[in-house]
Amino acid sequence: MIRCLREQLSEFRVVWGSILLLLLLATQINIVFVTSPSIPYRLCLQVYNMKPRVGDICVFNYKGRKFLKYLVGTAGDSIKNINNNIYVGNSKVGYAETNNVITPINNGIISEGYVFVAGTHEKSFDSRYKEFGLIKVNDIRGRACGLMRWK
Repeated sequence: MIRCLREQLSEFRVVWGSILLLLLLATQINIVFVTSPSIPYRLCLQVYNMKPRVGDICVFNYKGRKFLKYLVGTAGDSIKNINNNIYVGNSKVGYAETNNVITPINNGIISEGYVFVAGTHEKSFDSRYKEFGLIKVNDIRGRACGLMRWK
């Protein structure tokens, strides 16, 4: 009888532990359909509150919308604009077009509390431009992993 109760209690713990784990995962993970060619993925798995590192795809809020771009630079990294070729540290991020709507970012150092984000598409609107600017670390909502590439 006691053995039977122990087995039932053990099964009960496994079932409720699994349910709790699924609930936690359900609130921390999201599938994101990417409509912009700014990154090379059409479908991503977003993990909320997972801090991205340089080279990761980060998910952030920008003017009330969710964006996904690569985290390229963090506080203390230098930004160089050499003939509209933008560099963060010693790595070239890309070319920044100039027209009457958008202007390339100036030389400088990324301030504490901000990051530089960029897409891989040449027409990506990102931190290469003053009008987009650097992103506040507090606006980052997590990290994303690519699941399905653009065709």
